[in-house]
Amino acid sequence: MRYIQRLAESRGRRRLASVSAATAADSRPRDLLSRLPGRLSRGRRRLASVSAATAADSRPRDLLSRLAGRLHPLLFDTMFAVLVTVAVMAGSIPAGHEQADMRPLDLQAWALLAVAGLSLSLRRRLPWLAVVTTFGLTMTYVYLHYPYGPVFLYSMIAVYSAAAWRSTAYALTMGALTIGGHLPWSWLEYEPDSLAFSLFTASVWLVSPIAVGMAVKARREADARALLQERRRHVSEERLRLAQEVHDTVGHSLAIISANAGAALHVLTRTTPHPQLEESLRAIRTASGSALDELRAVLAARPSKGLASLPDLVAATNVNGLHVCMSTVGSPRPLPDPLDLAAYRIVQESLANVVRHAKAQHATVTVAFEPSQLTLRVTDDGVGGPPGPGGTGLASMRTRTTKLSGTFSAGPAPDRGFEVRAVLPYEPAGTQ
Repeated sequence: MRYIQRLAESRGRRRLASVSAATAADSRPRDLLSRLPGRLSRGRRRLASVSAATAADSRPRDLLSRLAGRLHPLLFDTMFAVLVTVAVMAGSIPAGHEQADMRPLDLQAWALLAVAGLSLSLRRRLPWLAVVTTFGLTMTYVYLHYPYGPVFLYSMIAVYSAAAWRSTAYALTMGALTIGGHLPWSWLEYEPDSLAFSLFTASVWLVSPIAVGMAVKARREADARALLQERRRHVSEERLRLAQEVHDTVGHSLAIISANAGAALHVLTRTTPHPQLEESLRAIRTASGSALDELRAVLAARPSKGLASLPDLVAATNVNGLHVCMSTVGSPRPLPDPLDLAAYRIVQESLANVVRHAKAQHATVTVAFEPSQLTLRVTDDGVGGPPGPGGTGLASMRTRTTKLSGTFSAGPAPDRGFEVRAVLPYEPAGTQ
């Protein structure tokens, strides 16, 4: 396990070093961005391999546990029941020889031993039936004065299984039923034992298996929780490494874009003025700087944007002849961070689609604050038409809306252009 962890960390450091070196040597943003999908794909494959390696390394080493994990539970329990039955039958033969005063083993005794043993195949699927069957047939076997011996092992295994695979209340109920049946039976013998001795024998072959089964169950649950935490830790470490790689690659590219736009804008202002070109360069520089800030905020696991940033987003989208206006309906109010961020992302993606596809001159962003929901509406006067195939923007907006139990629609507007509408419900401040 530690070897795999050290190997992953070593490869991560080498990969980060190679990415940094490649980024420093080649400052072309287009090349860096073209290499990013491959790096993300390799990162996802590495993330899956780390989880698989963690699961494989944490498997039990003993042969019996590995066999139980590979076989169907009922098949494994049936094989186990057959082995136990054979062992108990074989052990009952010398026990009968040593107890000459007891009834010799006959066909009826072998039938009781066989049926009781084979009922253990249901010890996990129907533990109550296994407990009742093994206990009842064991009591019948002893009451008929067949020799004492390993027959008591049947009930011990059944009671243990009920405690190991069911709830504590279930196990205690099974234990109470079996002990309650054992005590009266002990007084039906020809030489009844004292109550203290009966309680002692009951604790040996009925209570002890319950205690062991409950301890095994607690250990198994603790191991499962530890395994889950270990997997989450490895996944978190790999995601952090992947996030750092994204930051190094995309962050460097955005910094270069911003620097080149600033340099071009500086040169342009010292030569012949071009108002439209200057406006485009300023928008590029602002957008790249804002994207870099957002990337750093996202990797720092804190909300980066919200509806308060919409005016800046609208101003940055007023490029290439597109005029975007924003209107607010109702009184703005504090919103939950996930909803605030999702609302901003939906408007951001909608305006990006307007710039890329709509060929519009005007776009309108409407934010309506209602008592228990937030309504977003983005319209334009562009070419309209149904959404084109292959895009992920609308799917991303729909996913964000669905996660917040909202409704989303996108399609041609009634008059002209395209309309995106999202309704995001939330609980009013007084009801939280």
